[in-house]
Amino acid sequence: MNIYGEAWVTHHVNYFSDPDAGTDALLNDATMWLKYAHTSIQFLAELAHERGSPDARRLPIMLDGIAAFIDMGTRCATQAHLRMQWQQVRDEAKREEVKREEVKREEAKREGAKRAT
Repeated sequence: MNIYGEAWVTHHVNYFSDPDAGTDALLNDATMWLKYAHTSIQFLAELAHERGSPDARRLPIMLDGIAAFIDMGTRCATQAHLRMQWQQVRDEAKREEVKREEVKREEAKREGAKRAT
């Protein structure tokens, strides 16, 4: 069996996103991959309806390909979720930093006022 044949490809897929992609772009990619899976399943159903059954030798490869589309869509949606959570944590940390700086400024003002009196 050829190591780089169809079966190898469907078991060794990865989703690599743009590191600068936002959550909207990642969710759009997830939608695209899941649409590919949906269309493939519809095609397979039509094929089974027309012929009675798809080629039994190629059916596992077709199903592995559909599973790869679903896996890539799921990974993409997971990355979008993680980036969204990371942005929330980063924004909260920035707000906390701003609050700490404001408190320090207020304390410095009070210390300056005490020294002036």
